[in-house]
Amino acid sequence: MSQISLKKLCAKKEIMEVVDELIQTLGVPVTLKELDGKVIIDRGNKSERYQKNQYQITWEGEIIGWVEGDEKSKIIAILFELFASKELEKKALAQEVLDKYRELTLFYNISDKILGIIEPEKVAKLVFEEARKFIKATNGVVMLFDDSTGELESIGSFDSDPEYSTEYRTYRPWKSEDFVYHVATSGRGEIVNEVSSDPRLIDSQLLVTCMICVPLKTKDKIIGAIALGNKTPVTYTAEDLKLLTTLASQAASAINALLHENKLKESRKEALLFRLASQIRLSLDSNCILTIALKEIRRLLQIDRCLFMWYRPANCPAELFTEPSGKKLEKFSGWLVVNEASQADMPRLINHYYAESPIGKITGWTKELLAMKILRIDDINCLEDKAMRDFFLAQGLLSLLAVPLETRSGKIGLISCSNCQTLRPWSDDEVELLQSVAIQLAIALDQAELYQQSQTAKEIAQAKAEELHKALEDLKKAEVQLIQSEKMSSLGQMVAGVAHEINNPVNFIHGNLSYLQDYVKDLLDLVEMYQQEYPSPSLAIQQAIEEMDLQFLAEDLPQILGSMRIGTERIREIVQTLRNFSRVDEAQMKSVDIHSGIDSTLLILRDRLKAKPGHPTIEVIKDYGDLPEIECYPGQLNQVFMNLLANAIDALETAIETKVIGERSPTIWIRTEVKRGVPNEQISGNGQEQYGNTVIVPSSDRAMIRIIDNGSGVSEAVQRRLFDPFFTTKPVGKGTGLGLSISYQIVVEKHHGTLDCISTLGKGSEFVISLPLRQSLQGQTRERSPQASLKT
Repeated sequence: MSQISLKKLCAKKEIMEVVDELIQTLGVPVTLKELDGKVIIDRGNKSERYQKNQYQITWEGEIIGWVEGDEKSKIIAILFELFASKELEKKALAQEVLDKYRELTLFYNISDKILGIIEPEKVAKLVFEEARKFIKATNGVVMLFDDSTGELESIGSFDSDPEYSTEYRTYRPWKSEDFVYHVATSGRGEIVNEVSSDPRLIDSQLLVTCMICVPLKTKDKIIGAIALGNKTPVTYTAEDLKLLTTLASQAASAINALLHENKLKESRKEALLFRLASQIRLSLDSNCILTIALKEIRRLLQIDRCLFMWYRPANCPAELFTEPSGKKLEKFSGWLVVNEASQADMPRLINHYYAESPIGKITGWTKELLAMKILRIDDINCLEDKAMRDFFLAQGLLSLLAVPLETRSGKIGLISCSNCQTLRPWSDDEVELLQSVAIQLAIALDQAELYQQSQTAKEIAQAKAEELHKALEDLKKAEVQLIQSEKMSSLGQMVAGVAHEINNPVNFIHGNLSYLQDYVKDLLDLVEMYQQEYPSPSLAIQQAIEEMDLQFLAEDLPQILGSMRIGTERIREIVQTLRNFSRVDEAQMKSVDIHSGIDSTLLILRDRLKAKPGHPTIEVIKDYGDLPEIECYPGQLNQVFMNLLANAIDALETAIETKVIGERSPTIWIRTEVKRGVPNEQISGNGQEQYGNTVIVPSSDRAMIRIIDNGSGVSEAVQRRLFDPFFTTKPVGKGTGLGLSISYQIVVEKHHGTLDCISTLGKGSEFVISLPLRQSLQGQTRERSPQASLKT
């Protein structure tokens, strides 16, 4: 349902005064009816016989009422459409989007405000208010030609200095040698950024350092000029000149209409422009803007077809376009139809083109349009140029009006209005109307293009920002992993080196102990034989035997040698454990016994498991299942076991210190098992996943390693961030927040497994490692890692 009610419009006194005055002027009987046929106004002699025609009163495509009467009554319908437009403008018009572009804002503001102004002086004041929003100026003047003297007279001015504001309201006439007079008579705007260097401005009344001036044009007539200046140096640009020219165009039309008191003549132009303004403001899509404009133009002018075409030069990108004959071509130089409004029974011409090359006879016409000249043909048959006449008649045209426009980006467009069934003479008013629409449409298309560019730039910037953010995160992770890997590598090399250095002398000692034991036995046997053969030694020998306690020495020395053998064997076990943990000779993926890695880690951590003052012994319960050897990176997995077990010990120590553990004995359980037939989320298609030159075929059988403690546990909030880099719940100086993050990367990204944490606050935590039994890596090292989910 329309937002405008015809009955409410008729209830307004000011509207009805204008309507009654117009009816009296036209001298025709008129009947005004609502949509349902109810009579609102009946003006005229009911007994008088006259031809009755019905004319629609529409708003935004909806009929809101009817006007009955003869042909002159159509003006009443147009007038009510204008009133409907003005009423809706008072309630709903908004310019929140168009404020982004000062040309469009300026155009709409001046159009909107000029409608209600009835005095040229107020138009001049409005010009200054709108111009100063976008052009820096301290002084200004609007001048009009005096028809009787031919001189320019001021109708309005401003000065930023209150001391001179009164003086500058009345100007002496601007004579022929003055700068403003020159601009007004030449019809071309000018910029003077150094007033002192221009002889035409030596006696300038504005007392400014720089000036910009444009003529006030309406149709083909110049009625005056607008001049702005600034007291301090300012560099005016061509953009400022264009803005002031646009403003002057609107101001000139309004001033001229007011001076000639021809508001009725301008009403349909204003109605169309404001309908376009109100509807275009609701969209920033160029296709939507063109659709609205063409429909409005066709409806107002009552023509068969209205087209919008873009000019495509010969160097345009290769695209497919449709010739009127239906043939498809990739490249062309000519006019491409991009939008249309036509009668329903007429063929559609969107994406059709009119090329210059195959139709050289219209090349001259194209040059005229590219020079921004209007093509106005009331009757195609009257064209003197036979080639052009034949071409247009072949298109089915009888009358044609084409108005070109140019956007800020340099694109040339064309509004083409045509009649194909009857001749259609074009009036000066209609030509001027179409020119005004072209100006407004060009600004709207600029707005749409700028908006699209800003959206595209925004999307590109967002995509780049996301890429950079992801790259930064990846770089941080890589840096953390590299640092940890270097630390572990250095630690592994150091441990391996120490183990190697210890191993050599221990092997030497251990290897000689067997010989030493034999030698000692032989010597003791020899001493015993001497005692048997010489039972009565000398007094000195007897005293020496008593002093050394030979019998005790003979009994204790073999025991000492046995203890030394046990010690060296224990040292060799420790060295082997250190070598197993460092795995410096196992940097590549290979099959290993996971249990040996866990045992090696426990041996290194054995000192932390022992009882200390205030800390009882931490018991470790191993519940190993029947695990086969697992294909993995052994050294990296040992790093995971070290991190998880050290984390469990830390949790138990904290629980003991805070007395959370209570009467429970601090315990760590280590359980392993094989889980058969686990679905692998990484497998797709034929069960293989490609990473560069690497093919990964994960196994569905998995090894499960569970490390459980009965410590204090963690909350759900902490669990969600447990594997984030640099996140730690430990005091400053006691934790880096890297251990669990590195462990997660090793398990998930390096071994295609999962690492989950299950914890209840106050009762303990369980870390579950799930690893495929075989990785089956072939070719080079994979280039990227699959994603894995974290369950908490």
